[in-house]
Amino acid sequence: MLATLLGLALNLATLSIGLGARPRAAFTSQGAPQNSPSASSSTWAAPSVGLNIVVLDPAHGGTDLGARGTEGIRESEVLLQFAAQVKRALEQQGFQVLQTRDGNENPSFDDRSARANAQRGAVFITLHIASTGLAGTARTYVMPDASPLNDVTGLIPWDRAQAPFVGLSHKLGDMVQAQLAMRFKGSPPTAQVAPVRQLRTTAAPAIAVEISSVSVESRAELDRMMPGVAEAIAHGVVAFRPSYVLPVLPGVTPGVHP
Repeated sequence: MLATLLGLALNLATLSIGLGARPRAAFTSQGAPQNSPSASSSTWAAPSVGLNIVVLDPAHGGTDLGARGTEGIRESEVLLQFAAQVKRALEQQGFQVLQTRDGNENPSFDDRSARANAQRGAVFITLHIASTGLAGTARTYVMPDASPLNDVTGLIPWDRAQAPFVGLSHKLGDMVQAQLAMRFKGSPPTAQVAPVRQLRTTAAPAIAVEISSVSVESRAELDRMMPGVAEAIAHGVVAFRPSYVLPVLPGVTPGVHP
């Protein structure tokens, strides 16, 4: 659940130290870290590339069950079913969908981000179910605005990978949230801003979608939301598609490949 992730985000300094194995990851136009086999330069370029991949992240997994509610509802398990319907709706719109987990495994935060960072033409969507909140609603979260990156070499810290994409993430979040608000009364009209840990290390337009809640009286209430959530996300991503561009860092000439 996002409450756990938001708490982790408040310990940014500690987490940054914990990511010391990749303290200065460099991202190319493909979004891959410099020390990744697919990276070939420490600068960004801006090749013509369209949005064609959605990396879908059902949160939690393994021994991390996430939020737990009535009728033995476990967030990590229900999210796999939400993800299956979201994947189907996105594929019907022509997107390739990659999931960070397909079963009860629990990839690390970095592994989940790396799944998106290695792609070209991708967005990242992490799914959650809240432990509280108005049942039958859904909210989209994006990272707060970040200070500009001043390193003209294009090198950015791993834990600031989201910084160049914040504007795009806000646009994607608003488009998905508008679709959710149409389908679920009581949902906010626009995306909310919060320092979600999973988004911070993702070098792509990235949002978190949180459904309320595991505290419903019956599991059937969540099941009934699945088709609407799937359609809202798919239609929101389609609406965002024409806006998708790759950011260019200062000092990098657009269109130049390393």
